[in-house]
Amino acid sequence: MSRLLHLLALTVILTTCQPKTSPAGDAEQIFRTVAQQYAPDSREDLFQIHFREIESKLVVSGETSSQESKLALLSALAKANLVAIDSIRVLPEESMGTKIWGLVNVSVCNIRALPGHSAEMISQAILGTPVHLLKRSGHWLYIQTPDHYLGWVDDDAIFLKDAEAMDAWRKEKRVIYLSILGSGFNPETKEAVTDLVAGSILKLDEISIKGSVVEMPDGRRLSVPMADAMDLTEWKDKVLPTAEDLSLCAKELLGRPYLWGGTSTKGVDCSGFIKTVYFLNGYILARDASLQFRHGAYTDPQIGYAHLKAGDLVFFGRKAEGDQPTKATHVGLYLGNGAYINSSGYVRIDSFDPSQKNFSKLRADNWLGGRTILGITDDKGIVRVRNHPWY
Repeated sequence: MSRLLHLLALTVILTTCQPKTSPAGDAEQIFRTVAQQYAPDSREDLFQIHFREIESKLVVSGETSSQESKLALLSALAKANLVAIDSIRVLPEESMGTKIWGLVNVSVCNIRALPGHSAEMISQAILGTPVHLLKRSGHWLYIQTPDHYLGWVDDDAIFLKDAEAMDAWRKEKRVIYLSILGSGFNPETKEAVTDLVAGSILKLDEISIKGSVVEMPDGRRLSVPMADAMDLTEWKDKVLPTAEDLSLCAKELLGRPYLWGGTSTKGVDCSGFIKTVYFLNGYILARDASLQFRHGAYTDPQIGYAHLKAGDLVFFGRKAEGDQPTKATHVGLYLGNGAYINSSGYVRIDSFDPSQKNFSKLRADNWLGGRTILGITDDKGIVRVRNHPWY
């Protein structure tokens, strides 16, 4: 009898010591599960939610770039019998009005982590890139680029449009600038209008024997040599790159300086280099190396680099150990025969082969495997420009 009483007492003590959950705590756990499915990475999906209890009521506040994410969360809370007061804002903010789209209006637009010129530059977008505008802070705009990446830009770099104007732009006669670097001059005064980088998209105004006259998003006119540009629709329909096309394009950037956040032919970081090469060959890839590592057919490093194909991406970084998962921090483009081209200090060719002068032991020791991009379809992180609705 005394033993039974002892067990009952112990049960009461243990039960009393268990941490009590609150509606806000339960909701937080549900949110994490929903976020993992609908917004797994804050670089591509904004889903910032907060829970608080006010007079025994659960208030859900915050903001998201996805109506789907919001509805999924509210549905999951309801299924858990958590009645919530919805104060979640779905971006774009109402204060943005109808002009929630825009085109990059400078040769290269810097994208920052926070609204300020002193904030970290996390990416770039080039002239003519369509962007979605989500909110404003002073003269800074929070945007999403065609590869889903989120960040802040100075509003001077973006020419705002509403949905109707964007649709009209997509129907315009446009060209893509394909020379690595160049300049555009006013066709009447011959004064400089802007510098140009490969991949820039401009509205076509007229064609003459002297060249093409094109328009910036804000209407500024400039002339460019005909050989440096191509009809965008023709380019989108025609471009279907081979591994050789990618290799030749990548080698045109040899020696370009490494630039953290850089994604243009002026300067590139490792994943920005890959994005630029693939974009000039008709593909939009995810932004960062760790994001690119999630997409494409995988080649396990255990089977060796000999199984890679030219045009594959090769990834380097931290290997899984204990509770730490694998993390890709660097990426290059495989050329074949053990060689790969990458932006590391500058755009250069390194090798997996220890017998070569350009062998990189550091990279070889931290190789995480490869990803095949060519031939992959129906992948969020691998989209042909011709299939992207924003273009």
